Order: sequence, then C-alpha cells, then structure tokens
Amino acid sequence: MMDRYSPRARSFGTDRLIVGSWQLPSSQLPTANFQLLWILLPIVLFLPLVAKAQDPQLSQFYAAPLYLNPALTGNTYQDRLIANYRKQWLGIAPGFETYCVSYDHNLSKAHSGIGGIVMRDKAGTNGLAFTHAALCYSFEARLDRKRAVRFGTRLGYTLRDFDRSGYVFADQVIREGASTTVENRLIDNVSYFDASGGALYFSEAFWFGVSMNHLNRPQGSLFDGGDARLPVRTSFHTGFRFATDGLKLARSKTHMTLAAHFKTQGEWDQLDIGAYLDHKDITAGLWYRGLPGLKAYKPGYPNDDAIIAMVGFQTSNQFRIVYSYDITISWLTMRSGGAHELSLIYEWPRRTKNRKWKAVPCPKF
Repeated sequence: MMDRYSPRARSFGTDRLIVGSWQLPSSQLPTANFQLLWILLPIVLFLPLVAKAQDPQLSQFYAAPLYLNPALTGNTYQDRLIANYRKQWLGIAPGFETYCVSYDHNLSKAHSGIGGIVMRDKAGTNGLAFTHAALCYSFEARLDRKRAVRFGTRLGYTLRDFDRSGYVFADQVIREGASTTVENRLIDNVSYFDASGGALYFSEAFWFGVSMNHLNRPQGSLFDGGDARLPVRTSFHTGFRFATDGLKLARSKTHMTLAAHFKTQGEWDQLDIGAYLDHKDITAGLWYRGLPGLKAYKPGYPNDDAIIAMVGFQTSNQFRIVYSYDITISWLTMRSGGAHELSLIYEWPRRTKNRKWKAVPCPKF
C-alpha cells in the first residue's frame, strides 16, 4: 500500500467511528448540522478500513540502524550518535513529523553492542502521536575471518496519545455545536511495553537481516474496552556492495551498493529497492518504493508510491549529513508535497585497529 495511506493510519481501537455513537433520524437534525454530517460521512465510511495502527517509516532506513534492526546495535568502531527528522506531506498541512535520536557503543572485547533510541511521531493537527524509548543490545558470533552473524533485541516503552480538543464528535453536532463531547469511552493516552528482536548475517560485501517488532502484540487502543493489538512488523533487508574503480573493496574509494528492504505489518506491506554510489566522502542514491503488479490499493490503482533521491556528505572528522526527498508517484501526485528527510550522524573514529572485528558493510546513510 502507499506510504501514508495504510502504514500510518491511526486507530482508536474499535470497528466503528467514535463520533458515530449518537444517532437520530435525519428529520430531527438542524439543516446546517445535517450538511456537516454529510461532510463527516466519508470519514465514517473510510476510517474503519484503515484503523489498524502501524509504525512510522524512514526512507533513509539504514541511517536509523537501531530502529531497522537491533542486531545492528554497536555496528561501529566505538560510539555513534544519530538524529533523524522526517516531514511528510507538506501539501496537506500540517502533514506528519517523525523525530528519532539514537546512540550506540561497540563493546569489542565482549563481541557486543549496547545502545538506546527515542522516537517521536506526530500525525496531523490534533497531535495523534506516539513516543517510544528503548534500550538495545546485540551480540556477534564469528563464523570465520570474513563472515559473521549478529543477534539483537530492543526492549522499550511506548506512549500513544492525542489531543481531543481538536476533534468534533457527532454528539456535539447533534447538540447544536456543544463545546465538549459526552463520549466517555475515549481515553487520551495509552502506554505499553514493547519487545523486538533481529538477526543479521554478513560477509565482506553481502548482508541479509530480519527483524520482528511488537513480538508481545501490545494493546494500543485509545478506546475504553477496545481491542487494537499491534500487529507484528517484520522487516527483511539485504544488500551487496562492490568496487567500481578496479580496486579491492577494502581499498576502494568508489563503490556501488545495491540494497532492498521489504516490510510487512498486518495487511500492509512495502518494498524499497535501490542503489547508493559512494565516491570518497560523497554519497548519492536513488530508490523506488512500491509493489507494482503484486499488490494494488484497488483495481485501476497500481501500487507505486515514491521515487526517493538522496545525497550525503562526510566531513574529515567522521560527521555525516544526509538529505533525501520522496517524489510522490502514487495517485496522490505531487500535491501531497512529498517528504523531506534529514539525518545527522557522528561516529567516533577508531582508536586502534582490530583485524578480528569487521563492521557490517550495509550503508551508513
């Protein structure tokens, strides 16, 4: 499905629209209010179809390694600090905003990595949002000098909340525009424990990983007595890196990376496929997002979502800045405003060489 249609729809945990809990014959409704209900009718019909809460996503998914797969925790020479920001659908103000900050550290002597992540996501004008904070751990087992597997876990706590003052409920319309609702089954926030895990195989030039999120299927309903357990989100990510300047990969200054990322959650799934070109301190990439020919939003609407263009630069002191833009190619067209994404990454340089330890070759952006 497309980028924001299904994956980012939020649920109050019920199979009916909450604003529809009051019903009166249309003959008893004031004319103006009756017209307003006709405006609300498409929402009443549409919302239950997308009322399965799903997770935020980042186009620069490798620039958020702890969110992509906890097995990537500590995949750095020493320490790494990352900040991600995404602003989506500027043409439909205020759009959607995602903030993410993570820190991880490589415990080379213990063949492990530790880290933490905080993510905040806000959808629309009424602050329908969630905040997630978690600790991550990974362990690496060497298969031989050039191959290894990593395993990781992420354990965290999530708060989902919204600002009900920005909503108009059906009982307010029926009661001549009352300032408050009498709906008492709606709750302002819900919190829950969340567990995730992942594994990764990698060699000098190839990697394949899988991660599973919401393993405990937490209850995320914002409706008293509702049932909106989060479906497990499964991610498969793989890639291959090769030199393009005729040198060995370890010595190459110019190399290409081909990569793909498939994720599925409930009835929603999505594929990102593309390539990066690294030349010295500059990186540029192009990605396609969609599932054409395999799954469609509905007959006549091909499942094409976006083309993602990315450019990044690394300074001499290991600081990287990456910008990407999602060019909408779905039925929303560019009227949606696309999506802007920015990642700031600082990685402490290695102090001593450790020939027994090798970083996963997946992109740093």
